[in-house]
Amino acid sequence: MSTVDLLVLRIRQLSRLEEDIATAAENLKNARFRSKRQFEKRYRKRLAQKKYRPGSLVLVRNLRIEMEHGRKTKPRYLGPYEVVRQTKGGSYILMEMDGHIGRQGYAAFRLLPYITRFDKKELQRLLQTRHDEDSEDDDDDYFDDQDNDPFKQTTFH
Repeated sequence: MSTVDLLVLRIRQLSRLEEDIATAAENLKNARFRSKRQFEKRYRKRLAQKKYRPGSLVLVRNLRIEMEHGRKTKPRYLGPYEVVRQTKGGSYILMEMDGHIGRQGYAAFRLLPYITRFDKKELQRLLQTRHDEDSEDDDDDYFDDQDNDPFKQTTFH
């Protein structure tokens, strides 16, 4: 190619440079928005902001076992706990079922709603009754009749 042809080709490239940059920027912006929509669709359940009201029962994800080797047999969730209140920072103060209020707050992403088979008052009554029976005598004969034991594991065949 001659020098004039090379210069003409270079001038065309330089004149299209702004158009190419604008097209590339538009493509990049569209790709980012597509990626954002895909991410939100894939993780919509995790991204949902859950608000727990005082008095609701929750489980707490056990983060201590996440990196351990023998975590298969360890409990993934701790609880149930009762929500006392939400702090200004968004974490939750929880109370154990025996009435002890925890000192630390728990982030909302660590909480999972706890669904009981019983009414909450009924569950507290059963726990209190069982605690009272255990403290009176060390025998564990409170539920002699297996059919009346609400804590009995149900097996499915």
